[in-house]
Amino acid sequence: MYDIVDRKLLRVGHVALEVQGYNGQVLLVWGGYTQNPNQETLDQEYHDPSEILLYDPMVARWTIKTTKGHIPPANSGACGVVVGDLLYIYGGYFGDPDLEGNSNNIYQLNLFTWIWTRLEPDATRCKPLHRDKLFGWAYNNKVFFFGGFGTPADDDRNADQYDYIPDRSHQWYMGRGWNNQLVAYNINSNRWEWPETSGLPPSPRAALAGFRCQSRVYIFGGRLQGTRLNDLYVLDLKSMSWSENLNPGKLFPCGRSWHSFTYVGSSKAILYGGLSAEGEVLGDCWMYDIDRNNWTEIPLKVSDKRLWHQSVKVDSDWIVIGGVRSNIHSYQPDGTVYAENMLSMSVTPKTLLRCCVESIAKYVGHGDPFISLLPKHLQEVVKARTRHTSRDILEKSS
Repeated sequence: MYDIVDRKLLRVGHVALEVQGYNGQVLLVWGGYTQNPNQETLDQEYHDPSEILLYDPMVARWTIKTTKGHIPPANSGACGVVVGDLLYIYGGYFGDPDLEGNSNNIYQLNLFTWIWTRLEPDATRCKPLHRDKLFGWAYNNKVFFFGGFGTPADDDRNADQYDYIPDRSHQWYMGRGWNNQLVAYNINSNRWEWPETSGLPPSPRAALAGFRCQSRVYIFGGRLQGTRLNDLYVLDLKSMSWSENLNPGKLFPCGRSWHSFTYVGSSKAILYGGLSAEGEVLGDCWMYDIDRNNWTEIPLKVSDKRLWHQSVKVDSDWIVIGGVRSNIHSYQPDGTVYAENMLSMSVTPKTLLRCCVESIAKYVGHGDPFISLLPKHLQEVVKARTRHTSRDILEKSS
């Protein structure tokens, strides 16, 4: 059995993002589900949507923030995007039996007051699709959403702007399918917008991954019906034009879904893990060079296969959190194997402050009188760093 710290970190279908904290950049984790702690059942248990987990790499400590307001229902597969001091959550799959199904609601969390607001954007041209396992990004005070898996629209006047492919993989029709719908939430006008693009867009897909680098968005892979894709597309946000597939004829990762693809700086991005077309949980790691448009496989010191995880660049570290090590589509007699450890790899030089704090904490004890000679704020940081490790405490605050 897992202890309280482990249980908070065990999750899939969650949101993980970089936000600004008191000591610098921190990792924010929200939502998703895990296995029910009751040993007699293998049912899933959704994480409390009122809780936000924050990891501060400066002090190597997790804390829990309790939020209030119009809190989103417990769900998985939602898309989260941060714009300044605001977190936007859109879509997902509700776990509440009374609300079960895909969502097309959008919520806003103020990262100072920790108060949620359910937004009611003007949807004159129709609301976006109900969906989960989609991808999103922010640009010019708008939040964009692309792709995903969910239900078709009853009456969509924008249906000519995207493709929808129903899932008929079972004898019974689930009423859900894949899409390549692109919508934008305009923060200033509180309105849904339907961007017009040129070029051939990526095919419908879900469980894809991507990132934004300056005025370009990069999208890799995802699932469409029985296929797990390994194509790479770029959307130029200035011209709103799609590129052709950038991968053909070169060395590149195999097709996959439920992977991560994270920008880490210096025109480089890291692709990691996922689920292959053969149903294999992957643990390979690739570096993508944006300027050269080429891939290089990176050998990891520790083999750690996982899917439906999240990876985020926080401060100088590339961090992987959550996911599972077994194929969720296959029956597991002992239950799904959740990834209990957090992976971390330095990808850029650490700040001088962080180097100093880590060095002091390494050689000076928590009660050492020499700490009192430091500036007050630095004293608090060093004491916090010497008191805790990244796995041994979750402090709760409201």
